[in-house]
Amino acid sequence: MKRIFAILSIILVSAFVAKADERPIELKQMPKNAQQFVAQHFASVPVMYATVDREPLDTDYELRLEDGTKIDFDGSGRWTSVSNKRAGVSPKLLPDTITSYVTKNYPQAHYIKIERESKSYEVKLSNGIELEFSLSGKLIGFED
Repeated sequence: MKRIFAILSIILVSAFVAKADERPIELKQMPKNAQQFVAQHFASVPVMYATVDREPLDTDYELRLEDGTKIDFDGSGRWTSVSNKRAGVSPKLLPDTITSYVTKNYPQAHYIKIERESKSYEVKLSNGIELEFSLSGKLIGFED
């Protein structure tokens, strides 16, 4: 019983320590790529807060804007996710082939989340539809 308690204590402490690497920063402390992305696409929206999460093998950044937008960046400042359930997300972040497909097939929906992965884009729409596209814009997955 003592052994189980000791193991659980170690796990809890480890989880706390791992999360303790997340700390607040200013936008100017983020990588230049991230700063340029924000200046290009969200220049008129004030920053609420920014954080850096340093893990042993990975660093991620998160930015929250006053309009409700959340932007995640990888360690080099490349955006990986942009979301805003209230105001939506600009389709300008996507290749034209993707925005054309969405406009044609879901004209009433707006984008609430866009994720960019190494080989694909994932798009979540306001109507609950989730679409996955190749980097070239070809539809490769669908979930409703």
